[in-house]
Amino acid sequence: MTLSVASCLALTGCPSDDIGDTGVGDDTDTGDTEESTESTDDEVGTEDSSTGTTEEETTEEETTGETTEEETTEEETADETTEETTEEETETGPPPAECGNGVVEGDEACDDANDDNTDDCLDDCTAASCGDGFIQAGVEACDDGVNDGAYGGCNADCTTLAAYCGDGEVNGPEDCDDANLELNDGCLDTCTIPESCLTIIDYDDMAMSGPYLIAPAGYDGEPFEVHCEMEADGGGYTFLKVDAGAQQFAQAAEAECAMWGMQLWIPRSLEHKNAGWAIANDAGIGDGANPDYMRILGIYPDQNGATCNLQPMNSDNPNCNWGASDGGPWYVHEVTNINEPNGDNSTTGSMFYTWFANGDINHHNDIPGNGYSSQRYMCDVGDKTP
Repeated sequence: MTLSVASCLALTGCPSDDIGDTGVGDDTDTGDTEESTESTDDEVGTEDSSTGTTEEETTEEETTGETTEEETTEEETADETTEETTEEETETGPPPAECGNGVVEGDEACDDANDDNTDDCLDDCTAASCGDGFIQAGVEACDDGVNDGAYGGCNADCTTLAAYCGDGEVNGPEDCDDANLELNDGCLDTCTIPESCLTIIDYDDMAMSGPYLIAPAGYDGEPFEVHCEMEADGGGYTFLKVDAGAQQFAQAAEAECAMWGMQLWIPRSLEHKNAGWAIANDAGIGDGANPDYMRILGIYPDQNGATCNLQPMNSDNPNCNWGASDGGPWYVHEVTNINEPNGDNSTTGSMFYTWFANGDINHHNDIPGNGYSSQRYMCDVGDKTP
């Protein structure tokens, strides 16, 4: 009885009512029970072991989670600290420089709180200096920026103007410099010498007829006086009256005109011819008044023996075998009642021409050899055409 009680006590879950029924002497049953008990113990142990492992893993995961949370918290704390530090540094750092507030800050050289660029501080808070392109009042006479020191600008130290057209000195690209705006003194206000009356009226279309100084191309002397006709055919005709003091044939007259960079006068149109007649008979122009200034002209036969009788003498008449020395347009008259030139001529000789008092043609004639001569004649540049 005592053994059975002990056995029951050793077995968990053994009901007390079944002890008597089973029997004490049944070893097989008892052994089975013990084996079952042991198996149960093993299973329980296994479960306990498994349960222990799970608890350990869970604990480790929980620990890892806690660590991650701690690390995350630390990072967030660090970020918050950095943001706070940055905010503190931003709040406590110097404010950005503001040009124009009257306070010199940052890399400003000056700050006078105005936009006046003629004082010693520019509106971008840099100090005024020669070469900045602004004239500093009371200090600089000029300032052309990067062009300082160049012709037509400002000297390199900004104290005086550099050489320029109008300073009265010939320098740089200038042909002349008379420091005035006059058109008739041989120097235009562009500091160039006019080559003809056409040059002058092209420069100033309001230029009036009268005396002007010019220096034609090819002439290397000082400018000389001519008369500019600024109305006929739009203006720009040049006249030089020559009194040679002795009779000269056309070729000698051409040579004299060439010395002035000109040629023996060629009337280009009716207006031009009439202007020439008026100038020839104007005592106030050149060497006195005389119709002989139009006695010989720069018009010659195209070949020896060429005729143009009883027909208009001008370049619009294709049947007239005479022409201008420079091949340009020319004009003498439109009449058809003059029986000359009849062919007794040479290509180097000029006819003689006589005129009525109003400037209309009276007569002309050709002769062999050197043609006719005259003490007086006119020269022109020849650049102006109708």
